[in-house]
Amino acid sequence: MTGIAVADKKIARFVPARDNLVPSESQISRRQGMLDAMMARLHPEISNASPPPQTAGRRRIERLAPYSDFLAVLLIVVASIPAVWLSPRTVTVIPNPGFIDDNWHLDAAFKASRGIWIGRDVAFTHGPLFQWLSSVPGRSMGVSMGSIYPTWNTVPLWCAALLAFFTLRLLLPEQLPWKRFLLLLLLCIFWEPSLRTSFALLAFAVFLRGWYAVAEGRAKPYVFGCVAALTCAIAFLVAADQGIYAMSALLVTLAAVAFDTRHRMQGVRKFSLAVLSIAAGSAVLVIVINSIFAKPFDLRFWRDSFAQVSAYRWATPFAMTTAGAVHLFATLIVAAVIFLLRAWVRRSGNSALTQRTGFLLGGFVFGLIVMQSGLVRADIGHIVSACFVMIFLAGAILFSFEPGKLSLAAVLVALLCSFFLGEAALRPSSLTQIYAQVRHPLTRCPAGFSEFDRSCYEPAFTGMLRSAASYLHQYSGTSDSIVVFPYQTRFGIASRRNVAGGLMQPYTASGVDLAQLEIAGLERAPATAGLYLPDPDLSHWSDREIANWRNLDLSLTVDGVANFTRTPEVWFWLLHHYRAEQQLSPGVFGLRRDDSRASRISMQSQPLGLTAQTYPIADRSSTIDLGVPNWPANADFLRLRLTVHYGALWKLRKPERMQVEITRANGSQTLQWFVLPPNVSTEVWFYPWSSPDLVHYFNADESGWRPSPRSAITGLRLVATPLDWVSQTPDAITLESADAVWLTLAPQ
Repeated sequence: MTGIAVADKKIARFVPARDNLVPSESQISRRQGMLDAMMARLHPEISNASPPPQTAGRRRIERLAPYSDFLAVLLIVVASIPAVWLSPRTVTVIPNPGFIDDNWHLDAAFKASRGIWIGRDVAFTHGPLFQWLSSVPGRSMGVSMGSIYPTWNTVPLWCAALLAFFTLRLLLPEQLPWKRFLLLLLLCIFWEPSLRTSFALLAFAVFLRGWYAVAEGRAKPYVFGCVAALTCAIAFLVAADQGIYAMSALLVTLAAVAFDTRHRMQGVRKFSLAVLSIAAGSAVLVIVINSIFAKPFDLRFWRDSFAQVSAYRWATPFAMTTAGAVHLFATLIVAAVIFLLRAWVRRSGNSALTQRTGFLLGGFVFGLIVMQSGLVRADIGHIVSACFVMIFLAGAILFSFEPGKLSLAAVLVALLCSFFLGEAALRPSSLTQIYAQVRHPLTRCPAGFSEFDRSCYEPAFTGMLRSAASYLHQYSGTSDSIVVFPYQTRFGIASRRNVAGGLMQPYTASGVDLAQLEIAGLERAPATAGLYLPDPDLSHWSDREIANWRNLDLSLTVDGVANFTRTPEVWFWLLHHYRAEQQLSPGVFGLRRDDSRASRISMQSQPLGLTAQTYPIADRSSTIDLGVPNWPANADFLRLRLTVHYGALWKLRKPERMQVEITRANGSQTLQWFVLPPNVSTEVWFYPWSSPDLVHYFNADESGWRPSPRSAITGLRLVATPLDWVSQTPDAITLESADAVWLTLAPQ
């Protein structure tokens, strides 16, 4: 024992005394290793002995401790796993199936089960990678409406949590694991992450770290260039807009890091090599993706993606609500304060990423770029999604302060903001609910509901699905496609038939390019049968009747624009190739293929005698009197060719609401909304009569096309009003032509 004590005194001389410093974990580990090695040389009999089991286990725990923040991802996965995935016999209750996006949720997974992929066979704002991830649970259980409803977002949500974990590891590597653990839980529980926003954040973090590594010589420019090109390519496969955001993040981080390292002249050459590598890598990846979806030099995937992104701002604007504006500006103001505070209190010599100028400048600018998408589709749901990037980066700053009172205060602020301003999507009760549902699965629909394809709906909705599926089974084979107008593609999975068309959702065919893309898909897979759901005339309906119609997922105007006016090219194509067979249920009509109509239907037009001219716009709310039209008695449609002139600011805001006011000889008036691309000459079509009457044009006999007398149109006015304070006022509106159009059907 005396020898051991002497040896310990010798060992002590090798360890410098640091009374006033707290050693780091790495220093403690290094010292412990030195002591163990010296003790082994002095006392080999001790070193040969096996360590106690508890010591070995403790060392394993110590090695895993730096990664304990990954437990947050596991908790999110466990708390969000759908019970139906664990108990496939479960049926899913759908009390309100009238959500328009449910159609593509169901159709995307069904198409994936049949080998029909976004990017190759159809175009959509989401990409093939998102489609594959969202369809994994449903396909693993056997594709049904009941399996897709509760699971389509499960795997994308898990991926979002995982990507957020990696992003925090990149932005806050120096922080203790419990901080990253807590922050990740707060973000996932209260701030609604999605795969799209989480991937954009990961791309930002990868690019920021990469540019700094290139500037400081820690990474080869060509290696980073390949990684950056691959990241951007994957972003486009997730969603078209995320590809745009990834490219924006690449440019923003390059500018921010270049500004931060501007005094290092050697960085210019390194950045140049990295940019060239990104360009070369991107060219290779474009060819690879082209080869997967079409041909090596066929740019269809990229052309369609950019077309949908460019149409988003003018084709789907939505007015901002008060709640949305409060959420948007509160996020912006609070985030600006947090970024400024971080810049003010940062310490010189600290190399933490969140203290660097590149992060503070680049992060705030990138957050603003993503936030501005909420100005277009300004409902509260889209605004919450648009604010996530800024909230995430502000949260990273709050958890980046060094240990002390300021760090504790910042964490407390994050907790309070999450509890009082966020909305809890996952609660502790989630686990107990999952356990209860797995233990006692719902295998039969409750009272007041009836089952269809493992889903429980109200009887009226189930009856509609059954009648439509029965009709499609009667007039089409299992390998045939069907057509659906305007957007209820859920009938595809209901009938186990693929919905034809070049777009996942026909109502997105706004503009000539997207309309032709949809029609090309219809022509590639000629469908023998289909469904037509006309818009209703809501002028005399009660709120209860409108709610019932909506809950049945029957056709309604999309953002106030009639489906005929939004996609007239698609409607006319269907008219030329299909005839109405019968009414299957209220609001649903069956169609049969009849290509003879293409040669028998003719279209005539007559100018209305209105003056073609440009009307300057001086006020945010403007009304333009086009005059008294020379309206023929037999006219069916009104066709205007217009150009709305906007300045460049509309690309940062959104267009105004455009309407045409139609006055008839009997004194009645209607106000019809329309959308059109700014600064582009566009034909806009209107059906100036009762919307449900449009279905009569699909009759086999022309005598049934016009079931009621029509009063002549005696006045036309254009109305331009702002949707909200974000709307950009046009500089002028040009009327190029105005025509009345009528159709005739030659006998067979």
